[in-house]
Amino acid sequence: MARANKFDGIDRQIFEAHRRYLEIMEEQRLSTISAETKEHYLRMLTSLTDKLALPSKPLSEIVGEIMSEAAPFLFQALQR
Repeated sequence: MARANKFDGIDRQIFEAHRRYLEIMEEQRLSTISAETKEHYLRMLTSLTDKLALPSKPLSEIVGEIMSEAAPFLFQALQR
């Protein structure tokens, strides 16, 4: 948890939310998700991570691109 010490305020809250997200996914959710859904999830997570790694790309542009990429999967999930 040493990495958390370098964050204050809202950054600390974001760090804690990411940490909790990983904990829940690893301990509770991954084992309950179908293989097909895992493939979609991995594609979206990889795409988001790749986009976030580009410091010159504005966050608003990343959000728009991810929303477009995720839309078909979200609509499919809602129809189940």
